[in-house]
Parts: sequence; structure tokens; C-alpha cells
Amino acid sequence: MIDPFTNNHQSMQIGDLIIENQEDKIIIYGDINLLFDEAGHEQAQQLHELTSKIMLAFENRSKYSNTQDKSKQKDDQADKIIDNPFL
Repeated sequence: MIDPFTNNHQSMQIGDLIIENQEDKIIIYGDINLLFDEAGHEQAQQLHELTSKIMLAFENRSKYSNTQDKSKQKDDQADKIIDNPFL
């Protein structure tokens, strides 16, 4: 189980759902099928525990004190305008 918003190197998987932990955000992508069986119950428990930990992290932060932190120091978008190669 990840420790929400504490580092940039934890990740976990529940079914085909991927959860990536970063200091300023939690990234969740993929999908999950919660079947009405024992495995589905276990996955639902993991989701519940994860979302509870995320909510607790929000409640314990002094109004989202890490707004200065950015997990992507080299952002995907450049800060400069480039020529469109398709024109």
C-alpha cells in the first residue's frame, strides 16, 4: 500500500488499475472489474483502504501545504513556442 503524497517512487496495482504516488498528486489509470466474489471483495477492500489513506492525507495537510512542490520538474510541455512541423 502506498503512503499518499510522500514520495515520487511508489506505485501499486489493483486489478488492472494502476496507482502512482507522487508528492503533489496521485495518478490513477486503467480499469478494474469488481466481481461479486472473494477476489472482488479483496480488491474492494484495497480500494477502500487506499481512498481512506488519501482522504486522511488531505485532512492532515494544512490546506494542501505542498502546492509549491511539483513532481515533474521537467514538465511535458516546453516553456517556449516551437514551429509546427506539419505546416
